[in-house]
Amino acid sequence: MRKRWPTYLLASLYAFLLTLPLLVLLSASLRAPEDLFTPGLLPPRVSLEGYRAALTDYPLWRYLGNSLLVATLTTLGVLFTSLLAGYALARIPFRGQRALFGLAVALLLVPGEVTFLPLYLLVNRLNWLDTYQALILPFAASPLGVFLLRQYIKTIPEDYFDAARIDGAGHLGLIRHVALPLAAPALGALAALTFIGTWNMYLWPLVVTQSKEMQTAQIAINFILNEADAVARWNVVAAASFLVLLPTLLAFLLAQRAFVKGIALGGLKG
Repeated sequence: MRKRWPTYLLASLYAFLLTLPLLVLLSASLRAPEDLFTPGLLPPRVSLEGYRAALTDYPLWRYLGNSLLVATLTTLGVLFTSLLAGYALARIPFRGQRALFGLAVALLLVPGEVTFLPLYLLVNRLNWLDTYQALILPFAASPLGVFLLRQYIKTIPEDYFDAARIDGAGHLGLIRHVALPLAAPALGALAALTFIGTWNMYLWPLVVTQSKEMQTAQIAINFILNEADAVARWNVVAAASFLVLLPTLLAFLLAQRAFVKGIALGGLKG
């Protein structure tokens, strides 16, 4: 234990440096307007004025609700499509299987900017602009999810599937009773990645939404920053930013164990 204290010290210092911006943001959100530029990490006095103003002066609840709905439905869509595709690529032999899996892996190398314009043109042609369909459906399938679930299901022993087949289970039964419960760590990791990534999207919601009723929480921060008095209300900006950041922190903390295990085991078998 004594020999490891330098390692623990460096790890603690590194963790503090990583969390320092979050602590500064939290401190600014809890300051009164007259204490905004007072030196020190801790606020001289705790004030919830910034949170009250963020929730009452702006339609932040609406933005947060939109982001929660979009992120949740997108995550469920990615989990559903990735589980089905991952199972098919891992357990159902068919012609072109390896080529299809190679295509899924190749799509991981395609930058999002390349598909941005085609997706926008497709959404526009379908008359989906300024709708939840435009925010959710283009991202309801994920090459990363297909890759992760395929690799993870490959690690499940064949004996489990054979036992279910003896009991008369078909492919849907194998997915429900074998692949789904045993792939829970990979699904947890994928859920955390998808939820956080969808919640933090800014450019796509900004482009495909027009009315304030459809816009997401990330855009709300930009609206608050563009207010004429934003410089004098940094506590309001900080409070709104912390409220927008909070769901992603909770999502990661809740899925942390599954996230680490799913990422660690997802690439063990090719």
